[in-house]
Order: sequence, then structure tokens, then C-alpha cells
Amino acid sequence: MILQALCGYYDRLAEASDSKVAQPGYELNSVTCCIVLNKEGNVCDVIDMMDEFEVMGSKGKKEKKRQPRRIITPQQPKRAGSRPEPAFLCENANFIFGIYKDRAGADYRFTASRDIHEKVLMDVDDEGARAVLAFYNDRKQGSYQYKDVDTSYLEDGGNIVFLLDGESDFIHNHPKIQVAWNRYLASRSAEAPIGQCLVTGEMLPIARIHGNLGGFGQDKPTVVGFNQDSFVSYRKEKGENAPVSENAAFKYVTALNMLISDRNHCMQMQGDKLLFWAEREAPLEVQAIVGLMEGGTSQPDKTLDEVKNRQIASILDSLYIGKSPGELGLDPHLKFYLLGLSANKTRVVIRYFYVSTFGQLVTRLQLHHQDIHITGPAWESEHPSVNKILFETAVLHKSENVPAPYRSSLIRSVLSGGVYPNSLYMAMLGRIRAEAAANAKTAINRTRVGVIKGCLNRISRQLNHKEGLITVALNKDDKSISYLLGRIFALLEKAQSDALGTVNASVVDKYLNAALASPQQVFPSLLLNAEKHFSKSKKYNIKMRIREIMEDIPSDGYPKTLNAEDQGRFLVGYYHQQQDIYTKKDNLDLKQEEGRTKNSAQNHEEVI
Repeated sequence: MILQALCGYYDRLAEASDSKVAQPGYELNSVTCCIVLNKEGNVCDVIDMMDEFEVMGSKGKKEKKRQPRRIITPQQPKRAGSRPEPAFLCENANFIFGIYKDRAGADYRFTASRDIHEKVLMDVDDEGARAVLAFYNDRKQGSYQYKDVDTSYLEDGGNIVFLLDGESDFIHNHPKIQVAWNRYLASRSAEAPIGQCLVTGEMLPIARIHGNLGGFGQDKPTVVGFNQDSFVSYRKEKGENAPVSENAAFKYVTALNMLISDRNHCMQMQGDKLLFWAEREAPLEVQAIVGLMEGGTSQPDKTLDEVKNRQIASILDSLYIGKSPGELGLDPHLKFYLLGLSANKTRVVIRYFYVSTFGQLVTRLQLHHQDIHITGPAWESEHPSVNKILFETAVLHKSENVPAPYRSSLIRSVLSGGVYPNSLYMAMLGRIRAEAAANAKTAINRTRVGVIKGCLNRISRQLNHKEGLITVALNKDDKSISYLLGRIFALLEKAQSDALGTVNASVVDKYLNAALASPQQVFPSLLLNAEKHFSKSKKYNIKMRIREIMEDIPSDGYPKTLNAEDQGRFLVGYYHQQQDIYTKKDNLDLKQEEGRTKNSAQNHEEVI
């Protein structure tokens, strides 16, 4: 099913009128430089093919980065072992110039690179072919220095291509050379075993080794591979254990590499990759999914005009407030595919594969954002991305510390609409408790508390406890004791702030963990110590607010301990009350608040 969907995606792109998709025998490769040859095969120049672009650095300043240019070249072989197979007209300096760490490896690479070019180009009537052969006969092993030619770009490593002096297109794109390359590939296919392809069902040459996937760092993993005797069955070798035709193997590998290299179809998730594509060309629907996954409004797509980008931004705003795709002129029945991948050295791990309609996918993503949405400051993301959520579980906020199981389990719960993983909930609680003593303001942030709220709400919904659902903002009707204690804790912090201003360690910094673990021991002493803060606080009548909340505390007093669920409600109550304190209110609300406080003070004794 997965390979069939990927082959279908390749066929759709290849059939497009403006298609720039690699054909069988070719692939999209990263190239760092180009050697320019004259007709006699002499090196005239070396051209830098590294593209320069600007990115926003960690200090908020633009920084210049360089990356290899991606072009279509002859397909490179999968390499392994001490005698890897050479590539054709797109190769690195190790093979072209015989530069390697040991003499035997250098000799092999230098000779193997010449042999494959001679085998393919020997009888080709083309100036480019003759120039390449002459170059290979005249080069010197272990050196890429040429008189009066700046070859410093060859030091960058990476793939190298060839260009004939005076021409604008690369030598590997010469029609006669392409014919020779295809003839060479056909001769190799004739040696392959014939079998029934598991993807197409046709009797075709079976791929012995499947192609590599890029985008996983130094690892070049494969989806299908049998590199150990323990993996084989019935004495079948390599790809014969999972018969996929050479044509189908090429299509699905090419499709995967195209998806991985396209930010509109690939989402990086702290080491994992989430690929998604539609059954037909649908830029608006695809951009909508990108925006909902990444949170906020998606970045403008450079391939679309300004009008389209504004339309996409408007669509995202509407989807966030709950409008259906049909209301926005989108196709809710469009089929979407989602594939989660990670690498385990040389092998790809498929984490999940979902086939869904656009409408159902949007509904699940809307529910996700609705569940984790919580009131908060404007400078914190209102709709955190999946990456942002994962980032908040990491020790020291380092992406490499994100536990691997969270990546796939979080996506599964989002796409299925089911309960969020309990490990995610406990991770958010754990990070808050671990970091609160150092800096409670950053530890208890909008994303973490929002995820805690979402986890609790999904559990309540699963148990059909609608009355237990937590609201987006402060809910004065919520009488659960853990929520009330959280609200009181926030007011105690505010009383301290009003009385003393900025302090080195606030009430939250010192006592949050104790309040979560043993409220019965902590709160009486906190309230007693707060009396001196109340007398100094003139801006807000915090004491009266606390007294009103205390009326809803059960007569048997504070609980001895709070379990994990109650600790989450405590933190939500604290965060809700904190945001309510600092939320600007209009004059009418302020007058009503002052009148309510004054009346309460007159009618009740001030006893806490």
C-alpha cells in the first residue's frame, strides 16, 4: 500500500506538462562544483555550485548559509563495503582523483571511475564524451591541481559534474550520452532475475538493491534491504526476498526523496520526518495542512503568487476558528497520505502510515488545537506546532533530548483524535517541576499548560465526563479543589509581587513542588506568611479574592497529596488565575470588580 501510493505520486508528477521529475536512471542530487573541460579534455575552470541564502540566526540577526545546488544527474549507485561501485558523470573527488585515506582504496577508486566512463562512453560520437575520456586518461592520482586554474572549490567535497567549455548545459544532459547511459542500464537489467512485482503485479526484472534516501544526515538508509544472511528466506538473495521491480523501486525512492526535500510536503520532527501528499495537485489544501501542523500562519510559498499566499493565510485563520473546508471552497473528500519515517543507521523505520480525507484530517487537527488552546500572552504561540510541543519535553530545551517515542505517539493521537500519550503528560509535569525552582515564569508557559489541559480534556471526553472539561480561560465555576488551590497560589504570588516588587525567588520558585506534593502542609503556612504581604498590597485586594475562593474549599481542609491528574489541574488553575490578573479589562469591568470587592469586604469577616 505504501509503495503503491508513492509510485502513484511519482507517476502523477512525471505526467505533468511542466514536469522536472527525474526519469528512470536519473535522480536529484546535491552538487558542490563543476569541472569545465575543453574539447581536448583539459581543465579550464572549476565553478562553485554552492547556493548562498540568508537565515535568521540564534541572536536574531540574519546569517549567510551555503548549501549544494540540487540538479538532476545520472543515478548514483548504493555504496557499501571496501569496494563501492563508482558513479557516472556525478562523482566525488575520492573517485575522480583517487584521493583516499589508504593506498589500496585510492587505487581502486581511481581505476573504477575511469573504467565505468570508458565502458559507457567509448563508442559515443559526442564532443562531451570524448572530452571526458581524455580528462580521465590525463588526470593524476592523488592531485587535483591544474596550472592557472583555481581548484579550491574541489576542497569542499561533495559531488562534481562536468561542463564543456562554451556550453550552458552539463555534459550528462547531452542526448547521445543519455542514450548511452540508458543502454548501459538496460544491459544491467537484462542480468537481473525476473519475478512478479509486489507493487504492480507485472513480471519484470527485480531490483536487487533499492536506492538510498537523503535528508537523514550522514546515514543513507533504504526502505527495503537485506544485508544479513539472517534476513533471507528460501535462499533468496538481496531484493529477491521482497520482489519489487527495478522500475517500481526507482519510482518510490524518487518520490520519497522529492517529498523529503520539499518543505511543503515534509515536516521535520526532532529527527523524524512526517511526509504528506494528496492524490492530485491541490496547493491550497496542502498549504492548509502545513499551516495547521506548524501552528500559526504558514510561511509564504515562493512558488505561489501574493494573491494565493493571502488566500492561504485567510483559509488558515478560518480553519483555526472552526470553519469546515467546504465553507472555504476546499475539497473535503480529497484523499491525503501521511507517512512517518525515521532512520536507524542504514535502514528506514516506518513509524506510521495514514490514509485519510482532507476533511477528516482538518477536523482532527482542529480538535487538537482546540484541546490545547489556552489563554496566554500574545508573545507566546497561540497554536503551538507539534515540534514546539515536543521541544517543551526536552531537558535543557535541546532537540536531541526529545525522547524518540513521543514523536510518533503524539502524531498518532493527533491524527486519530484519541487520548494524548500519558508519557507526554508526565513529561510536561516533570519539566515544570524540574525547572520551576530556577525560573518559574519560563517553566510554566503557555504551551506546557495548554498540553496539560488538552491531555486532561481528552481523558474526560473519553470517560464522557463533560462537566470535567477545562475551559480556555479562568473558570470561576470550576470547584475542583486542585484547580482552586492553583488559583490561590497565583494570588499569593501576586500579593508578594505587589508588596515586595521583584524578588530573587518568588513563592512559586520556592514552594511550587511542595504545594503540588503536600498542599496540606504548605498552604496554611503560606497563607499565614502572606498576611504581611496583604498589609503592604494597596493596588489589588488580593486577600478578599483569596477569601472568596476559600469559601469553596471543603470543610475537611486541604488534601494531603495531589495525584498526577490533580497536579495538572492545579497548574492550569494557577496559570488561568495568573493570566486573569494581568489581562487588561475595560473600565466597566474594573468598576464592577471594585464594587464587588468593596461589598464583599463589608459583608464578611476577614478570616483566612
